[in-house]
Amino acid sequence: MLLRDPEGRLAGGALLFRRPGRLETPANEHSGDWAAVGRDEQARSQVWAAIADLRAPLTVLTGLIDPAPARLALERRGRRVFATVGARSPFLDLPPRFDDLLQQASRNLRSQVGRRRRALEREGRLSFRTTTGGARMARDLDAFFRIEAAGWKAKAGTAILSDPVHERLYRDFATAAAGRGWLRLHLLELDGEPIAADLGCAIDGSAFLIKTGFDEAHARRSPGLVLRAEVLRASIEEGLTEYDFLGGPDAYKLRWTSVVRPRVTLRAVRVSPGAGSCSTRATRSRLTLPTTATVGPDRGDATARS
Repeated sequence: MLLRDPEGRLAGGALLFRRPGRLETPANEHSGDWAAVGRDEQARSQVWAAIADLRAPLTVLTGLIDPAPARLALERRGRRVFATVGARSPFLDLPPRFDDLLQQASRNLRSQVGRRRRALEREGRLSFRTTTGGARMARDLDAFFRIEAAGWKAKAGTAILSDPVHERLYRDFATAAAGRGWLRLHLLELDGEPIAADLGCAIDGSAFLIKTGFDEAHARRSPGLVLRAEVLRASIEEGLTEYDFLGGPDAYKLRWTSVVRPRVTLRAVRVSPGAGSCSTRATRSRLTLPTTATVGPDRGDATARS
């Protein structure tokens, strides 16, 4: 769906699937967020209104950080809207300096970052680098896929390389992201060999963690923890102001932040003429949902290996 201004210029839009009896977003565990986009608030409101006007018997909007505009548009069109909270993704406001971030962290985390780094340095030459595109991208992406699959994910069949469709999805995304300057492929290397890696991106001042993995042969030295520290350092030095861990509230993420942002799903049903306009469930659906929440971070040493 595209919205154009009177001069024919693109002003906003949204990507949706139309299926028998329903309209739904293409969001799932691989995509994280979904939203209508527009060049300003008015344009976004017009896109939400246009979605509500499609009048599908059931509209399912998944992956919303701020569900209020969509819910308002749907309810104005007489829809009965039900909201459920999905993944609560850890989120971090980045300070101006990495040292400031460490000071905000627990003493245990600061100690672990230093100890684990020194342990790896005793094994060889430790280095960190970031690929954003270019001639090395394909080789570094292959290395990332190998690391992500080197362990329990491959055994459980959840690694990206376990499914050719998922592999193609992430390869295509990395190529497109590199072309737009969004790609951030981070690698932690020991004597030139990758031992931990992130597939991420940076857009409009925000960093996003999409997938991560580490070589389990080095698990006791926690390369994932050292990688995370270096990624956050690099993000701050790049001038980024936010870091979104995406996914669920895993313990290794909550070591760095106690703030989580819920992703909300709205289900809107078309009400038949003459049907009651309110019910206990419909009233409950209108309660304000938090856009952020605070949880108690896990400070245990067991999370340092992720």
